[in-house]
Amino acid sequence: MIKNKGMTLFIAVSIMGVLLFISFAVVNVAIKGSLFATSGRDSQFAFYAADSGLECALYWDSKYDAFSTSSHPLLLDNTVYCAGSGVVSGQNLYGTTTVQGLIGLGGDSDPTSRFSFLMDQSVVSSPCAVVTVRKYYSGVNLMTYIKSRGYNTCEMTNPRRVERGIEVTY
Repeated sequence: MIKNKGMTLFIAVSIMGVLLFISFAVVNVAIKGSLFATSGRDSQFAFYAADSGLECALYWDSKYDAFSTSSHPLLLDNTVYCAGSGVVSGQNLYGTTTVQGLIGLGGDSDPTSRFSFLMDQSVVSSPCAVVTVRKYYSGVNLMTYIKSRGYNTCEMTNPRRVERGIEVTY
């Protein structure tokens, strides 16, 4: 009978190891599912920001010709308002470190306007949009190209930052 000494301990440790392995696998699946579920929400926030940027640019371009290359007949203070805040030339764009905004008046040498805004001005980590508007001629027709990129957060160091973009040419 001395040969079977410790067999109960061996079986108990083996069963405990198998149960521990199974519990780690279940927790890992739950964490991955949670990350997958929040990525859909983050993608939706980023798309909402991109859509808001596009709508803002379309509104200001169609109503006030805010991104013209020469003059703004209806835009006196050179400011575009999006999501409750004024966007002026010379500001650093949200979500970037070096690019500055420019609202129209670049002439034919720089027909590109750039601006950005936060969806919620009180929270830096809120969704934001970076919008580029370019005017160019295709033959005799003046064309407008708008590219709006939305982010679920403007924090560039956030590893879960999601970008969605929309482009329009008319």
